[in-house]
Amino acid sequence: MVFGLLLATGASLTAGVLVFQVAVLPLMFRYNKTVQRKVVFSNCINFPRNLNYDSPSSCSVTCGRNLNIEFRSIVDNFLIRLGIWHILPNSEIKDVADLKTNNTFHELKNSRNPVILYCHGNSNHRASPHRLKIYSVFQELNFHVVTFDYRGYGDSTKVKPTERGVVEDLFHVYSWLLKTLDLEEEPTVFVWGHSLGTAVAANFVSNLEELCQERGSEKLRLPDALVLEAPFNNLKDEIAKHPLSKLVSWLPYFKNTFVKPFTDSPDYSFTTDEYLAVVPDLPILMLHSKGDRVVPYELAVKLQNKLVQSRKSSSAPFTFQTFEREHSIGHNNLCEAKHFKSAITDFLRLIEERKKTKQD
Repeated sequence: MVFGLLLATGASLTAGVLVFQVAVLPLMFRYNKTVQRKVVFSNCINFPRNLNYDSPSSCSVTCGRNLNIEFRSIVDNFLIRLGIWHILPNSEIKDVADLKTNNTFHELKNSRNPVILYCHGNSNHRASPHRLKIYSVFQELNFHVVTFDYRGYGDSTKVKPTERGVVEDLFHVYSWLLKTLDLEEEPTVFVWGHSLGTAVAANFVSNLEELCQERGSEKLRLPDALVLEAPFNNLKDEIAKHPLSKLVSWLPYFKNTFVKPFTDSPDYSFTTDEYLAVVPDLPILMLHSKGDRVVPYELAVKLQNKLVQSRKSSSAPFTFQTFEREHSIGHNNLCEAKHFKSAITDFLRLIEERKKTKQD
């Protein structure tokens, strides 16, 4: 009798899981905008919590400063406040835990060290452990780091993120950065995106002129280069190929229910392959691990093929650095790979030689 009861209970649970998998989950994905947004941005995941962003040193950042910028969003018609960190390169680190926040930023104005404007991926915030690791590597390479949280993340304004919204955030941080730098001897500026941040960065560079026009801003120059760490070619393919999709990919209506909403949505399309096809003269470095379980390597190859095709008549440097399946190098720890630093320094050398040639 007990055995029969256990069997009945198990059968009931199995049936319940199956109903959820076959009916409830597809309906939620197809028609619930909140579910779709959380899948894309995952900004509801916030670890570690209760951080003091005003003190980067309390978050294990060496010699950084916290600052905020505010602007009226034309996307959400809302006052947006973004949390930003500026982190010094090792060659300029002083004997202080945190830098003073002021309006001069003389360390940026007077430095010839390259600057990385870092666009993080989905979930968590700029103080996530794996992001702290790459900041440290940037410092070792003597780069200034400017990293920020999009709306809805970290200590930035709690507004539901959309593609246009987070791209607008990047635009305002980039605009602030260029205004802060010394225009006469402006250092090399990289926009660096990781995972979802690669699509944000790609949208930004392809639409920079339009973004300036929409906001009545002076025309801003493109960055000296774009770095794509663990990129995907477009969001619909990333959704279709994500490991979790294997749970439902066998359903006959999988594409129409789980993939199509991300193709048709006005809030997020993230078509990196289409964005970058219109900026063939922008130098690009792609970094991807064959052991990446979040963004499959094959999607980076698809993006590479599209970029090569769009750059047939361009002389702009394009490098695709692949990391093999070794030492557990995957999606969030590329900076631990053996040749990671050399890939960055080699690419930097190309960019600086290109800049010098143009100036001459």
